Amino acid sequence: MRSGGEMSKEGENYISAVNGNDLVLTIDATVQGIAEKYLKEACIDNVCTDGGNIIIMNPKNGDILAMAGYPNYNLNEPYEASTDEAKAIWDSLSSADKIKNMQAMWRNKAISDTYEPGSTFKLVTSSAALEEGITTTDKAGEFSCTGSITIAGATMKCWRYYRPHGSQSLRDALMNSCNPVFIGLGQKIGVHKYYEYLNKFGFLTITGIDLPGEAGSIFLKENKVGPVELRNHCIWSKI
Repeated sequence: MRSGGEMSKEGENYISAVNGNDLVLTIDATVQGIAEKYLKEACIDNVCTDGGNIIIMNPKNGDILAMAGYPNYNLNEPYEASTDEAKAIWDSLSSADKIKNMQAMWRNKAISDTYEPGSTFKLVTSSAALEEGITTTDKAGEFSCTGSITIAGATMKCWRYYRPHGSQSLRDALMNSCNPVFIGLGQKIGVHKYYEYLNKFGFLTITGIDLPGEAGSIFLKENKVGPVELRNHCIWSKI
């Protein structure tokens, strides 16, 4: 040193490299590309003002093969407006509004937003009823649709109330997406047993997908569910 002091150490210390953790993706590049292409086409053709999402999974193990959202944005320019509508007003926005718009653009709706599954949930109700031995698949005339069903004073119409489905098997009811049949099955299963199946199917907890911002279940707590609420869960309708 210039002042004449001694340096305690000279040269460099060598630290050997340590192997890091592996990152293994389940995304299939081909499937992902197809999902993005046709999602964009569908949103544009159907004028989906709120955009859309696609998740494609391997049903055997739950691997995510593709996850697409539209509108998307350029990862190389994450702070730039991504749509023509946003570009048209971008320069006129305040800094706070730009931040708000960017956060909305970055939001992965497939993970962070919750959606009612609608009539697809009738498959879950059917599975529980079949497992409990309450119904069978092809027994002719096991159910009868009169156009509506009343539970605890609340009436739910079948979508084809004006021309009821009449006599049906469970297979017929699934094909017809007949609300009264699945509401009736739910009442026979009961709240507690129904929630046991919801838990077994994993609907009451998050998936742990290892992506940030995963939303939780939108099911009511079991102790908050009465006959009418159970009716809604069985076909996933708020009406």
